[in-house]
Amino acid sequence: MKDRAGRRRARRFAIGTAVVVALAGMNGPWLYRFGTEKYHQYKINKPEYKAANGKWEIIEFPEKYRQNTIHAALLRTGKVLLVAGSGNNQDNFDDKKFDTRIWDPVKGTIKKVPTPADLFCTGHTQLANGNLLIAGGTKRYEKLKGDVTKAGGLMIVHNENPDKPITLPAGTRFTGKENGKTFVSKDPVLVPRAEKVFDPASGAFVRNDPGLGRIYVEAQASGAEYETGTEDNYRIQGLSGADARNTYGIAQKLALDKKDFQGIRDAFEFDPVAEKYIKVDPMHEARWYPTLTTLGDGKILSVSGLDDIGQLVPGKNEVYDPETKKWTYTDTVRQFPTYPALFLMQNGKVFYSGSNAGYGPDDVGRDPGVWDVETNKFTKIPGMSDPDMLETSGTVLLPPAQDEKYMVIGGGGVGESELASEKTRIVDLKADDPRFTDGPSLEKGTRYPQASVLPDDTVLVSGGSED
Repeated sequence: MKDRAGRRRARRFAIGTAVVVALAGMNGPWLYRFGTEKYHQYKINKPEYKAANGKWEIIEFPEKYRQNTIHAALLRTGKVLLVAGSGNNQDNFDDKKFDTRIWDPVKGTIKKVPTPADLFCTGHTQLANGNLLIAGGTKRYEKLKGDVTKAGGLMIVHNENPDKPITLPAGTRFTGKENGKTFVSKDPVLVPRAEKVFDPASGAFVRNDPGLGRIYVEAQASGAEYETGTEDNYRIQGLSGADARNTYGIAQKLALDKKDFQGIRDAFEFDPVAEKYIKVDPMHEARWYPTLTTLGDGKILSVSGLDDIGQLVPGKNEVYDPETKKWTYTDTVRQFPTYPALFLMQNGKVFYSGSNAGYGPDDVGRDPGVWDVETNKFTKIPGMSDPDMLETSGTVLLPPAQDEKYMVIGGGGVGESELASEKTRIVDLKADDPRFTDGPSLEKGTRYPQASVLPDDTVLVSGGSED
């Protein structure tokens, strides 16, 4: 009896052991992951690890304070300015719901700040007085082909009167002489007076060069029947006498094509102590997503962006003076595509790496080089590999910063191209004859890479896409 009872106990023990072993086998991967995660959390929370490496934390904002932050800046008060504007949301834009928050990471508080304009896709940079300069933003959202219901586009208004400018209000109607179709302006436009041109040798009057104004117009009603296919001269309704004779519009194709974002001229300084926007002199040019660069004298250079009719600003660069709060044009025109990567050099000149995110022609303003803003002299830097794939590339200043060596990373073809480059290119701006040379290649072609210099002076490249 004892032997049989012992055998039964042994059998039950063996079966139980087998079940435990089977369960352990099935749950082994989970147990391993669980144990590994626990050890990882233990390791990264050790004081010596955090002192050497820092620590990531997820910050949960209360739901009523959440927004689609587009821009963020650390203020001199230690707080963080979070700017959404309309937050890439057409409904917010239509309802004029523009949003800015200030987050205090020490106290954990969040404060809503009144936002004076749609600062979605603005430009911003720090000023020497501790304020933040914010310039440009969104006047109109883009509409993709298929979503556009009213034919429209660019109207160039001509004023041949050399004696006075003329202002046309929003809602002005333009009727084509050949096509007979009427289009309506969306905004007011000031058209400067014509310029008298004289023969330099004899001084005799030669002609009047008309003053030009640019305005966005669209059809009065929806439908493809209101599209135009060719250039036409447009009479301006409501004008009479000399104004009617001297003022007219000329437009190319006015159609249902994709309509790009449009920019605004507005500029503000954000005061981090008063925690409010202070309106300053607007830019001369409306700009959607301008690039702002601090110069050696503390003034701010503003370039590129899409203007108030959705076209690339035509090389009209301007400078903001924090003392006068005014903008002035640079002496001469220099064209850049959108989002050009500009860096202030130790000698006061500006390095353009060629990185951009590219509205505009593929053969204008895309060559990397060094720009002397005061003289407008631009010296191209040779040696760039994949020079036609700098759109969507990234640029990083390699350590130590005083050596002024830059790396241009990845990129892709212009426009809708699906090409992507795996190249990195390095230039030493302190060399006697700076030129790009290839650095180590990426594993695969990458557009929009993110580059971060780590504490040990290596460069981490992350994110991006292949097409």
